[in-house]
Amino acid sequence: MENIKQLVKNYPIIPACRTKEQFDDAVESQAKIIFILESDIYDFKDKINRVKDNGKYAFIHFDLIAGLAQDENALEYVKDMADPTGIITTRKNLIVKAKKLGMSTIQRMFLIDTTSIASAINMARQTKPDAIEIMPGIAPKVIKAIKSRIDTPIITGGLMTEEIEIKMALKAGAVAASLSKKKLWEFNCEED
Repeated sequence: MENIKQLVKNYPIIPACRTKEQFDDAVESQAKIIFILESDIYDFKDKINRVKDNGKYAFIHFDLIAGLAQDENALEYVKDMADPTGIITTRKNLIVKAKKLGMSTIQRMFLIDTTSIASAINMARQTKPDAIEIMPGIAPKVIKAIKSRIDTPIITGGLMTEEIEIKMALKAGAVAASLSKKKLWEFNCEED
């Protein structure tokens, strides 16, 4: 598989799906990567397989699979049952385990103050995920600050509702933006 940075090079929008409607639309979109944010023990396999069957890369938010423990055994189960491209998680131990299982990893980090920024940088240096997703995505200054201190590709998401916010995030150094708003999935960042 190509690395995350290569996958989003020509289309830096990642649909982030919570509802069935979002998921259905995302599978039909131009995006190469789809974030499955909500699933459960009954549907995660079908969702992952549908993404893969459509020639796209499935990243499942492991922490949000209802009905599964958020531990390493459950991670092995998901890998064995559906083999997603990768996982999204906030948990360091799951990043390490997923990498050992040959999965791509995205470490989601919530940034609320300067301490959380420093903690995010240290965590990324320790776990070496394939990418980090920083939230909220409306803080280009924070993207620049993190980008200047680590080489890990940055995906940004959360609270982004306008095209200008996507442009600012990409200009600040993010490689992609994960978005739940369908109207932004077809955004052409090369315009202007």
